[in-house]
Amino acid sequence: MDTLLDQDWRALAECARTDPELWFSPGALEHKEAKRICRECPVRRQCLAFAMEAPVDHGVWGGLTERERRRRRGQGPPPAL
Repeated sequence: MDTLLDQDWRALAECARTDPELWFSPGALEHKEAKRICRECPVRRQCLAFAMEAPVDHGVWGGLTERERRRRRGQGPPPAL
């Protein structure tokens, strides 16, 4: 699946039902809460794949912060969740 073209998964994302500020906050407590919500999200893999392919350099996507995603880029495909 080409996640850049097929983004229907976004409608099923847990973050779609929360305050968008949480996902783009610079605070560690907010990151922790966003990651907790991501763990329960049915489209976490698609979200992370999108953020890694795009690449998206801000916010929490697929359970990883921008810093965590930067570290993983260049190391092959995202890990299985």
